[in-house]
Amino acid sequence: MSGPAPARRAAWRALVRLAGGQEALDDRGAALPELDALDERDRRLATELVMGTVKRRRSLDAVIAAFSEAPPTRIETDVREALRVSAYQLLFLDRVPAHAVVDDGVALVQTHGRRTRGFVNAVLRAVAREGRARFAALTSAGDLEARALLWSCPTWLVARLEADLGPEAAAALLAAADRPPERCLRVNPLRGDMSAATSALRAAGFTTAPVSDLPDALLYEGPPLERSRPFTGGLVTPQSRGSQLVGQIAAGAEAAPPAILDLCAAPGIKTAQVAAAHPGARVTAVDLDPRRVEAMRANLRRLGADGVEVVCAEAGSLLPERAKSFDVALVDAPCTGLGTLGTRPDVRWRRREGDVARMAAEQRRLLAVGAACVRPGGALVYAVCTVTRAETVEVVDSLLSGGGWALDDLGAEVPGAAHPANGAFLLALPPDWGSTGFFVARLRRECA
Repeated sequence: MSGPAPARRAAWRALVRLAGGQEALDDRGAALPELDALDERDRRLATELVMGTVKRRRSLDAVIAAFSEAPPTRIETDVREALRVSAYQLLFLDRVPAHAVVDDGVALVQTHGRRTRGFVNAVLRAVAREGRARFAALTSAGDLEARALLWSCPTWLVARLEADLGPEAAAALLAAADRPPERCLRVNPLRGDMSAATSALRAAGFTTAPVSDLPDALLYEGPPLERSRPFTGGLVTPQSRGSQLVGQIAAGAEAAPPAILDLCAAPGIKTAQVAAAHPGARVTAVDLDPRRVEAMRANLRRLGADGVEVVCAEAGSLLPERAKSFDVALVDAPCTGLGTLGTRPDVRWRRREGDVARMAAEQRRLLAVGAACVRPGGALVYAVCTVTRAETVEVVDSLLSGGGWALDDLGAEVPGAAHPANGAFLLALPPDWGSTGFFVARLRRECA
């Protein structure tokens, strides 16, 4: 038997390393050094295998368990990951013949004894013959557990999303989360215009398409963007539709060059977007984590936003010195990230049900700090890349209930993203808004 295909070997090695659970993933595969030596075609496949296998872990384990006496959690790590990545191809992809996937799965464990190789061969052949039918049967009941298995998520997560979004919107979000995410970037006007960016991207091997409602956004396909000249030169930067919407709402809060605070700013992508929209503004970017602050400084330099004041500090330390000193404050708060299930494959497994209430308490605190920094008549923008009611509507309502603030009608500005519960808020959900979900509200401090 020849060795496994390079893409499958690289994906398997990455999965074995990631099984330790110490590293987070995003859709660009930037934390996957095992893929660095692959050509572009193999890298794309390997990235899809890693991300898909991580996302589909619950679905894969259920099917593997149906054809194995040992549950996957009790199988040796490298053998288990060989079974998972192979089963992912057999169940959810169609580009490679089943016999080739099975042969490669066995080849991945060739250093193990004959018994282990025989076990892997038998399980994968059963998955190839009957796996899709078995998966359909396991998910056919239509109850909560079956839906959680279908979308490969913890049961609590599906229940929470259905309760907060409604069954239909939750189903659309979860189905989109299991598909490969779109690749979206923002053209940086501090380095060049849309025409210059599309030309540079084309020369670097990318194809692009515009995005309605987001004038600086492009969907793109091609090699890793971070290795390209348009990226290193700061002409473009990866940024999802939802993230760009947040920056657009913050930048549009004031027409004149204002004093702007980005309170939870790292890695600085939205900071740079807002700074680009107001070249004459005084922009202050604050974050607590020194490593993330250094990454933010590097991003701001790359994107030409050199005039931004960067502060490494806890948000509350700004008070009372900078109270009521900003025209606009953006609080893009830490959150559970449940709007990013499609682009951050491991979020569904890292989060716990209790995280929602814990994060909501921190969000209320940060929003209060941001509010204290806004001058009378100024704007406060609250955004999170999650969709739970406790972290979105309820956080904003907690500030509104104290008086002194009024909502801007964002639904009138972006009708396609108006929140179904309150049209003054925005709720950008996959798949209509790409691969990430964001909540956005903009409040105005009353002058009296």
